[in-house]
Amino acid sequence: MSNDKSALPTRAYSYVRMSTAKQLRGDSLRRQLERSRAFADEHSLLLDDSLQDLGVSAWRGRNFKQGALGRFLAMVESGEVPKGSYLLIESLDRLSREAVPDALTLFMAIINAGITIATLGEDRQVYSRDTLNGDWTKLIIGLAVMSRGHEESQTKSERVRAANTRKRERARDGNGQITSVTPAWIDAARTGTNSYSFTLNDHAEAVKAIYEMAARGLGATAIARKLNWDGVPAFKSRNGWYQSIIKALLRRHDVIGTFQPHRMQDGKRVPDGDPIESYFPAVIDKELFLRVQAMRNNPGRPGRKGNTFANLFTGLCHCAHCGGPMTIKFSRVKGNENGRYLVCSNYVRGQRCTDGTRHFRYEPFEAAILDNVRELDFATVLQRQRTNDAVIKMDEAIAVLAISIEELRRKEHRLAAAIEDDSQSLETLIALLRLRQSERYAAEHDLRDRQQERQRLSARNCDEAGTLNRLAALRRAWEEAADANARYILRAEAHAAVAELISDICFDSANLSAVVVVGNGITAYGIKDGKVIGVFRPVSE
Repeated sequence: MSNDKSALPTRAYSYVRMSTAKQLRGDSLRRQLERSRAFADEHSLLLDDSLQDLGVSAWRGRNFKQGALGRFLAMVESGEVPKGSYLLIESLDRLSREAVPDALTLFMAIINAGITIATLGEDRQVYSRDTLNGDWTKLIIGLAVMSRGHEESQTKSERVRAANTRKRERARDGNGQITSVTPAWIDAARTGTNSYSFTLNDHAEAVKAIYEMAARGLGATAIARKLNWDGVPAFKSRNGWYQSIIKALLRRHDVIGTFQPHRMQDGKRVPDGDPIESYFPAVIDKELFLRVQAMRNNPGRPGRKGNTFANLFTGLCHCAHCGGPMTIKFSRVKGNENGRYLVCSNYVRGQRCTDGTRHFRYEPFEAAILDNVRELDFATVLQRQRTNDAVIKMDEAIAVLAISIEELRRKEHRLAAAIEDDSQSLETLIALLRLRQSERYAAEHDLRDRQQERQRLSARNCDEAGTLNRLAALRRAWEEAADANARYILRAEAHAAVAELISDICFDSANLSAVVVVGNGITAYGIKDGKVIGVFRPVSE
């Protein structure tokens, strides 16, 4: 067998690119491939037709940054594509539709790597270092094609942008819709050009139930469990509800009818202008939405907490020695199988804490708080949060601030993007960016103050009558629940009530005790060995 590589046929790589699915449904793909095969047969080339960028635009260079063309260039650099190979394209505008300097840079990078570019359309040109050195007019032809492709794409982009701008302006004035794409709980029916009728569908009831459970203090995991247990159909997945879906839904503003237009920028979907209110039919009222946002902005909210919600005080406990969080550990010991212990997370991981060595038994600690911290009247708290005017107003203020901070962050991102585009005065944009940042800092400070005041209101409004009986009833409910899901949900609601009132629990390994702070300092309880050893209240004003 001969080892003479010169005897092997020269390779040709057919590169096919189409920007839209509409082109794919037409004749473009067949036409480009047939032209490549005909050229390869005519010049006795070994054809590789695997390079295809279908539905990929060359306007911003996506095809060589992320697509098949980029993979081809990487193979050229690595030597996997040998010098002397051909790159077959219908026209140079299949290669790039960027501005001429950028398109020419890409073109010459391929030529200088020893690859010959052949265009198979009307111009039928062959570009290589040898042909360009011998006849530079070929480069003039190539530059004209590059310029034409860029101008066509720029004109199309400007027309699309102007049309989308007009759509958004009409939608803001209440004269039409931007798109038929809707959330899962809304159906769209076309009523005219750029006009649709939106109606709530069967999923709307699930959205309402999710927000009502969140308002009762249930976290995303508990809500997903409840929906799956009740057999409520998920939006798309046949495998039921997931924590991530619930979390995302509880942040969405389209549940109250608000729509945020978007546009593509550097391949990323970014907000375009301010949100449009009353664009969709609202599935819940704004009061419920704001109440849920306020609760989810509570610093003591839990994440996923296993199968049993083992720690009612998660997010509230920290080590007095290093300030790190306390974590639950399970241990099988004589007379206390599967016992739970709270221990410093930093100490467990061997980081920064050498003094927080004490393992605090969880069960007597939980019992001591539920039996003795009189402010924790769960039944009263859960009912009162829906009726107490001062708390509701504070919740709404907190939610409005949280939403305002989110919007200010979006404005900062848009201003930063405008600075990069260099399309407006740099000094003006920087001044606006600094103003938005100062507004956000002030709003974040106000939010922290209101969250602290919210805890004080909750603590001061506690009704101490009948606490022990009601606590005993709630505890019996989760202790006697035969179903693990019901037990988890009851403990999740209990945690929500705890987080409303308790602001901090500090564990001191030196004296084997913990201090429970209620309402940002209205009351503090000292606990040791499962017993309250002291109650501290500030002097009345």
